[in-house]
Amino acid sequence: MLRKPALFVTGILATLVGLECILQLLPVPSATMAGYYIDPAIETYPPNHRFTVATGWDLKNARHHETNNFGFVDAHDFAPNPAAIAVIGDSYVEANMLAEELRIGPQLEALVNDGPVYSMGVPGTSLLDYAHRARFAHEQWGVQQFVIVVETGDVRQMLCGSGNHARDCVDTDTLELRQVTPPQPGLLKRVMRHSALAQYLFSQLRIQPGKWLKELVSPQARKAKPASDKTSADPVDATKASQLIDRFIASMPSISRPPVIVINVSHFSGNIQAWNQVHMDMLADKARAAGMHVVPLAPIFARWEASSSLSLAVGPYDKHWNATAHRLAAEAVADRLGN
Repeated sequence: MLRKPALFVTGILATLVGLECILQLLPVPSATMAGYYIDPAIETYPPNHRFTVATGWDLKNARHHETNNFGFVDAHDFAPNPAAIAVIGDSYVEANMLAEELRIGPQLEALVNDGPVYSMGVPGTSLLDYAHRARFAHEQWGVQQFVIVVETGDVRQMLCGSGNHARDCVDTDTLELRQVTPPQPGLLKRVMRHSALAQYLFSQLRIQPGKWLKELVSPQARKAKPASDKTSADPVDATKASQLIDRFIASMPSISRPPVIVINVSHFSGNIQAWNQVHMDMLADKARAAGMHVVPLAPIFARWEASSSLSLAVGPYDKHWNATAHRLAAEAVADRLGN
């Protein structure tokens, strides 16, 4: 009586093992092991860590990376060098879907004569995180020149609960600074990180067992609609945005050369795009008033798109910059730096 169930279970296990072996041979994304290795406020990967990234079920733009001595995706090992330029931002700077030489950091280094360019991009971060990295680079390596690549949602993403900050965030109601410690992964998650099958199912196919279970337990959950951005007013009003921007500017280290603030082109739609544009205009005005240089990419990208039928995005499945967009951004920064 027990033979058929045993054969059934054995068959399932054999299938899972076979799939795991096959996927181990393919460029399935592997665990990045992101954490706080160099500073309690700065999230990076482990130093000298190897990992793989790819996009979608068909593993587009697969890349194998090895982090440097401080856990950033950069071929340079970072060392004290006052002539270095640090390019700081989120996934637009890390750009792990592109070959290294096509990203803004290496392209900028090929254009300037001042020194090496240190790329310090960390996905899923925002303005306070950029200031922490600038402070760290100034204290550790004596960096005097910073290029901050701002994603258009970075002002609102400073707020706690946005999911786009490493440790420090600003309380939505009181605007007080808070420190949020992310929960440590449990044993099962730590084990699953090393399974190519698990990474493929959850990262590439985006299967969500928790969501399915919730819908089974509570049928009403299936009827819930995602929140809309079509509200009458921006929840991050001008007063709040102004205070958030002031906090970012005040957090930047005192340096001998004015930082360059590169303002990206919004990939959002609807009201959120309009709200973010108000924040970016305010950031540009306040940065200039503080003596910083500002490079708005919107007119540069618009001029290029007017002369070409091609997109500046990686693809319809990924709105990050492609190699041409990185080149245009690097050229604009080099021009602003006087090279």
